[in-house]
Amino acid sequence: MNRDQLEHVIRASGDLLQENEVIIVGSQAILGSVDEGLPKEVTLSTEVDVMAVNDPTGEKALKINGALGELSRFDQSFGYYAEGVEDGLCRFPEGWRDRMVRVHTPATNGVTGLCVDPHDLCVAKLLAGRDKDLKYVAALLKSGHIKADVVVTRARTTELTNDEFERLVGFVKRTSPPGRKNRSRHVMRAADRIISDEKRSS
Repeated sequence: MNRDQLEHVIRASGDLLQENEVIIVGSQAILGSVDEGLPKEVTLSTEVDVMAVNDPTGEKALKINGALGELSRFDQSFGYYAEGVEDGLCRFPEGWRDRMVRVHTPATNGVTGLCVDPHDLCVAKLLAGRDKDLKYVAALLKSGHIKADVVVTRARTTELTNDEFERLVGFVKRTSPPGRKNRSRHVMRAADRIISDEKRSS
């Protein structure tokens, strides 16, 4: 997927819902922040996860799936599609809505796509823990598009267990390229101390 295709999905979703804002919460949200030079593993998906700004019953998610979802006429016409999702499906760090990246261009035709910040997105993907999610985060860490220390810092503000935090930190440490700046090493040492303290107190 590319930025033009993301903007098309944003426009189509807003038009369908008759709303001027939609939230992009899945892997292709990265295109709101970076539209070129991304690792190929990050843009392979043909699916854009779209969430309505306000959808307490999930009806809007179903509407998106019906009109713009997989195997819909939209998908068959363009080769990519929208997946309607409900709020709460992903675990994002505290304050994630305040950090969303706005995509508003002539191509979105008055609809703004609010794309989840890349670091918030990667925390959610590490907590989901699927193989494709781990490969996605690993590619962005190795390419330098996300910073290890920011991922760990954001994780501390996310609702997770001690075991989940330990696994997340371990993955980030194993995957991050060597020789990062002092700030990153400092945050990683602090994370190790947190893990050790929690183990002693449990």
